[in-house]
Amino acid sequence: MTRFMLSNKYFRPNHQKGFLPGISGCLEHNTLLSESLKDARKSERQITVCWIDLENAFGSIQHELMLFALRWYNFPPLVRDMIASYYSKLKFSIITKEGPSKSLSYNVGLFQGCCLSPITFNIVINILVDKLICNEKKWGYRFKFNNKYTESVLAFADDLAILTRHPKHCQVLLDEVDKFCEWTDGLRTKPSKCHCLCLGRRNTRYTSYDPGLSIGGQCVSTVTEDAPFKFLGRKIDNIGRTPSLEGIVDSFLNDLNKVDSQQISNVKKAWIYDNYLTSRLNWPFLVYDFSKTLLSKLDAGVIKMLKLWLGLALTADSSALFRDRNSFGMNLKRPSELYKHLRVSKRHILGKSHDDVVTSLPKDNDAPELESRLQFHKQFMIGAQNNRVGLGSSRKVQDTDILKSFIRQDENDKYKIHAMSLEMQNEWLDIGDFCIPLALKWRTLIHDWSPALLKFYLNAFQMTLPDQSNLAVGTAKHLLVGCKVLLDCGQYSRRHDRVLEIIREAVSLSVARAQREITTNERSIGFVREGTRAIKSNVKPYSILKAASDWTIMMDTYEKQYKIPEDICASASRPDIFLYSRILKRVVMIELTVPWETNIPKDHAIKVNKYYELTNELTRNRFVVDLYAVEVGARGITAKSLYNLLKDLGLSRTNINSFLERTSKAALVGSFQIWLGRERNLDSGGERITRGGVGIRKCKEKVGIGKGQPALSLIRRNAASKGYFTPIFGTSPVEPAHVRAVVTHHS
Repeated sequence: MTRFMLSNKYFRPNHQKGFLPGISGCLEHNTLLSESLKDARKSERQITVCWIDLENAFGSIQHELMLFALRWYNFPPLVRDMIASYYSKLKFSIITKEGPSKSLSYNVGLFQGCCLSPITFNIVINILVDKLICNEKKWGYRFKFNNKYTESVLAFADDLAILTRHPKHCQVLLDEVDKFCEWTDGLRTKPSKCHCLCLGRRNTRYTSYDPGLSIGGQCVSTVTEDAPFKFLGRKIDNIGRTPSLEGIVDSFLNDLNKVDSQQISNVKKAWIYDNYLTSRLNWPFLVYDFSKTLLSKLDAGVIKMLKLWLGLALTADSSALFRDRNSFGMNLKRPSELYKHLRVSKRHILGKSHDDVVTSLPKDNDAPELESRLQFHKQFMIGAQNNRVGLGSSRKVQDTDILKSFIRQDENDKYKIHAMSLEMQNEWLDIGDFCIPLALKWRTLIHDWSPALLKFYLNAFQMTLPDQSNLAVGTAKHLLVGCKVLLDCGQYSRRHDRVLEIIREAVSLSVARAQREITTNERSIGFVREGTRAIKSNVKPYSILKAASDWTIMMDTYEKQYKIPEDICASASRPDIFLYSRILKRVVMIELTVPWETNIPKDHAIKVNKYYELTNELTRNRFVVDLYAVEVGARGITAKSLYNLLKDLGLSRTNINSFLERTSKAALVGSFQIWLGRERNLDSGGERITRGGVGIRKCKEKVGIGKGQPALSLIRRNAASKGYFTPIFGTSPVEPAHVRAVVTHHS
């Protein structure tokens, strides 16, 4: 039915934009109305705008009127009879407490929710729209832009806006609306919701005034400064401009405060912001022009709340919240960046409009630069990639996606430039070449990670952990990877063994897959002829391991060591994992390091050189040797060397991602436990970390702590009350379940 009306030019998409496919009627009509009012103010021409609202429009359509409209627009008799039969035989009942009522016939109105109702309603209202368009050239307010005139009758279903050059012309059209409603014997206007705006010169001053219009026997209200009118989701004040947008910003910030007051976990509050609250800004960002001041206010409020919810220190670089995951960020939505994305979407929607006037409207100031970059990208990048489409399939990328990627790239460049000026919080610029960012998914953060663990990770990675910076040995880097006392008491070794155990599981799984011949140690490359598609084959994934019955795994831990069999190699060296097969004459050595992330390249080279002699000795004994030096950062950032190991073991993508996530969390939990027990370990080892000249032992003497009292209780009682240490995980004496084992008592 819609195609029939459009192909026969009964529907005029330039005027009626409601319920039509491929047309964003609200956005297009608001843009046209805004440009018309802007032109009138600029040239100080007189303009009268009247917005008409119908009362219960869908429920007031007589079925006889609907059938008349179908005959008026020459619908085939078969279609008319089918629709008439559909409405005449349809009955409904009302469900009450006593049960459903008797079946009632549906004599008046269109069904809400029926796919047929919107198009039939448009057909009926189109009779009124055609009547108003007849007087458009004579009385309508139209201005010429790029040799094209704008329209003066804007309709979205039953929401009508009439633009005329004089109030008396507008009154004539309002009388036509009254006559139409009287003729339909069902439709009625609602004067209380009808508004008008009249701009003109009054006593040498261009301003708004009351034109004295009436409809349905009642006066039409005039838009005032205190009560702006809202048409299709956009507010207009008494001079045809957008009212202050402070209310939208304040409302959004109030919503953030409401979420903050809810009794739910802070991580879920951040999830609500990222998935729900930001969507409430989509429409205002599309239809309104926000200033940089308002966007900065939005950003500041969002950053404040996100830092509070995620436990990030106030001094931390806020880019960690909004950088993408490849840049070691949380990839949350920043309001100012979201605004730029939606402006791009708006230009794309208006540029693809079927209305020539809409496509010719002026664009934003930054549009030419983005469009030139888009043309270059399409000609030289996408064009070069699609020259041989036969290699698989290619998905056509939308222009808006490319433009949004440009904006995202510009924002990341700003983050990088800002990070270069920082003294400490810029390690993510250096470790990207040899580390794999954490996959911080909401499912993982909400269900697998505790809020305290997330807080520790973010602050450790941003170098904002509250450490004893007045002493060199009190920094977070020293405590997590470089403290001799913690090394001697086995804290680093236990963290190392926790990660190593997961890698051993991966090796065991790879051996089992090789035994079942799921993988193969023969590499294969599939070739595709030009002009043909790639055919999916059942080639087994490659693995460095081959099926054998004597694969043996030996692992060196803090509690238990091993010795390499003398028939293989007479050496005292012990890699962390030593995997060998006498039948295949093959050895796989894995050496794990848990360093500070910036030291990964140096530690990798040290480990490779450490086992250089052992590798040569095994080679002389005619063994095929594979040495893997893998690293997992102390703050949970895995190096690419671990990914290469898991890939060479022939594991699937799902298993690789799972093991990467588990090793990352194991290293992070181990560092977290070291951090929680730092004062106890350092105190028992003879070191003193002071702040303000007062040490832990002095604190113990002042409060009289004796045997049997936990170290963390000591720290909280003295540090929180005296200010010697800053508590980073609250003052509650209850520790998370997965770190309670760390809290031991003094003997």
